[in-house]
Amino acid sequence: MTETLYLGVDGGGTRCRARLEAADGRVLGQGESGPASMRFGIHAASVSILGAAREALAQAGLGEDMLRHTYAGIGLAGTGHLGARQALDAWKHPFAKAWFEGDGYIAWLGAFHGDEGGIVVCGTGSIGITYKGKTIRVGGYGFPVSDEGSGAHIGLNAIRYSLRTLDGRAKPTAFAQEILERFSSDPAVVIRWSETASATDYAAFAAIVIKHAEAGEPAATNLLRDAAVHIASLAEAVLARGAPRVALVGGLVPFIKPFIPEATASRITEPQSDAMAGGIMLARMRQAEDGG
Repeated sequence: MTETLYLGVDGGGTRCRARLEAADGRVLGQGESGPASMRFGIHAASVSILGAAREALAQAGLGEDMLRHTYAGIGLAGTGHLGARQALDAWKHPFAKAWFEGDGYIAWLGAFHGDEGGIVVCGTGSIGITYKGKTIRVGGYGFPVSDEGSGAHIGLNAIRYSLRTLDGRAKPTAFAQEILERFSSDPAVVIRWSETASATDYAAFAAIVIKHAEAGEPAATNLLRDAAVHIASLAEAVLARGAPRVALVGGLVPFIKPFIPEATASRITEPQSDAMAGGIMLARMRQAEDGG
């Protein structure tokens, strides 16, 4: 008899991660691929999901044929976009069964294993959210009108700072120079790029800020400090709306958390597991509800 497998997928605006587990909970393999946000459409998302899934299978020493024995819990950014749910429901995926939720939902599942609590997602975008009892959403309306404290927000502010150095409104720094070199130090090139740039494109510049902040550059550090203030505001808002605890989740947490104001930091809880674990929980729960 072929073993049943479970796959948890965390599909964000910058990368897609997948974890493969055996029925007894053993982790068999993990994989990673490119962006899987539904903002980029079902084709791009499905390519990234399957890329991460295949890598996890390969790490486990299993062939792609095992996808048909795999139950997948898939969390994706952008599921609230018009037509996203319909596109996911229509996707002829290769899994035994697959269930789709927003990336925030599976991050919450992983953080508290389905118990009461709120999360603040710190990734390409940002949002404060809790689902137990009642759904509470704070922020997360999409970049650039929202998603304060996110990677995209940091990238946007870094580009703004860099442009100000060109006309003397800000002190030239190494991080600003590195960013400007991407645009040949020409504001016209920046403007042309910005006309079609996505949140993921802006978030790519957050890595430059982080690198220079870790090297001790004050201007880069201040950008992370500013992001931390926004993330703290989301956390406080989730708590004020009734969540008994709040955890920070997402790829930017290690870089932002040290700058969270102490009054908020003392109220933050460590997540129990990550979003991929939440995806596997989703798959197991839904499979049980469906009767196996």
